[in-house]
Amino acid sequence: MSGPRVVKRLDARPLKAAGVHPVEQVLQDLAKLAPGEAYELVTPHVPGPVLERAAALGVKGRTAELGPEEFVTTFTREA
Repeated sequence: MSGPRVVKRLDARPLKAAGVHPVEQVLQDLAKLAPGEAYELVTPHVPGPVLERAAALGVKGRTAELGPEEFVTTFTREA
């Protein structure tokens, strides 16, 4: 059995470095996520506030640290 299919990936590190916080964009993308789909968010830290707000949308997030200032959070919608 395969896992959810990644339908979108956003590397927020360049945005954050430019002073842009893409929280609203991420939440809009997550609201469109269907069961069986995944969304990947790359950030320089664990995106705590986004994880909390995603949970309120019925979307689960799991974060993995890939290296210094490189975290990938995979969001999936519960069926």
